[in-house]
Amino acid sequence: MKEAIYYKLLQVTTQAEVVSRFLDTLIDTNRDYRFFVDWEKVRGNAERLDVELSILNTLIRNPDFDRKLASILKEYHQVLAAVPTLLALRDARLEVIRDFQDPELSVDKYDFTPRVLSNPEIERMASFFARTGLRDFLLTMASKSLQDYVIGVEVGMDTNARKNRSGTAMELALAPVVEPLRSSQVQVLHQKRFAVLAEEYGIEVPIDMQPRKSDILVVADRARAVNVETNFYSGTGSKPQEIVDSYINRQRELAEAGIGFVWVTDGDGWRGQRNQIEKGFAKIDYILNLRFARDGLLRAAYDDAIAGSTTAPRGLRPKSQ
Repeated sequence: MKEAIYYKLLQVTTQAEVVSRFLDTLIDTNRDYRFFVDWEKVRGNAERLDVELSILNTLIRNPDFDRKLASILKEYHQVLAAVPTLLALRDARLEVIRDFQDPELSVDKYDFTPRVLSNPEIERMASFFARTGLRDFLLTMASKSLQDYVIGVEVGMDTNARKNRSGTAMELALAPVVEPLRSSQVQVLHQKRFAVLAEEYGIEVPIDMQPRKSDILVVADRARAVNVETNFYSGTGSKPQEIVDSYINRQRELAEAGIGFVWVTDGDGWRGQRNQIEKGFAKIDYILNLRFARDGLLRAAYDDAIAGSTTAPRGLRPKSQ
């Protein structure tokens, strides 16, 4: 921990006080009203299949289901693209174990890429409808509109993206203090691989680090860089020790490349983890929560990290002209 920065802005005199202030100012959630469902994504995915679903609507409660399905698969092969979505899947190609009682555990493979189907392929697709329960769903459970059903499916699948939105939410929460760093001499890059430093700024980055993605990179004078990583810890998922150790290692690797590092973390999961937070503060120069960041510590940490990088130029040489 760079004590002087914390002591000055927080008006404290010990690391223990810094840790206590950090824990006392954690927030309970990083969700805003846009967190729960990405409605534009849901709408777009559902409308993309509107024609295909309209055709499949004719199967709902159809007393001549099998003949109608075969006719649709033969005449309107584009409906294949909609089938995985009816099962809440994204992949166009599926592999299914035929029978768990089979000693060989044979696998059936299906391809729902739109194409003209042969009669045997049509029969095989009809069997897929029956064995997955889609046939029974369309005959006995579906109502008038598969479009409405697919909107519900899309909402359900979108919840899987909430973990990614949690990370994005931290970046959005930091925007009011990160964006003011931007100037004619300072670029702020979001969700870029470290390779961008070498490719666009001539900043030397170890080969093994280049494929990794950063949350935020702040590049000053096209020659010096600071990585700001964010996360929100609610107490679920990874263990706190693993989280802290991973960021300790991140700082070490970046320091060897001459790149500054700031870790912004928050969440009520850190309450009761004082020993891990103390470990982090002992080994990481700048650990902030959102309150610290907004109270001026992010700007101070960035300024200090950039200033420090001028004395460690390895990896920070501008591209030769």
